[in-house]
Amino acid sequence: MSTTSDQRYVDLKKLCERIEPKLFDPLSWILLLNLDLIPKEDIGVNPNLKFSSDLMNGDFKGAYSIARSFADSDKPIASHYKELFAIDPELALTFEIAETFFSLAKKRVEIIEQSGFKLY
Repeated sequence: MSTTSDQRYVDLKKLCERIEPKLFDPLSWILLLNLDLIPKEDIGVNPNLKFSSDLMNGDFKGAYSIARSFADSDKPIASHYKELFAIDPELALTFEIAETFFSLAKKRVEIIEQSGFKLY
């Protein structure tokens, strides 16, 4: 059985163009797609990785909190989060993009966990 390229690959740029083109720049710096390749312990202690993980797992409240914390900080990545909030203050469009962007990664993680494979 084969799948269409849309089912195997998500193009963030095309996804953003469909929902809100201005979100591509900040999200391309922030989102991390291959979370299944990172040990869960590392995700738990790295807020930027946790932001992507929360989005992937539908924890939008947690993701919003992390984004707000970064935007209010003086860390180098803060500029991308500030830009994100300038474009999408409630992050509603970001959450919409994340649902599609992370759907394949989430399915991959679920299959790996169900199969009993080690995630990293």
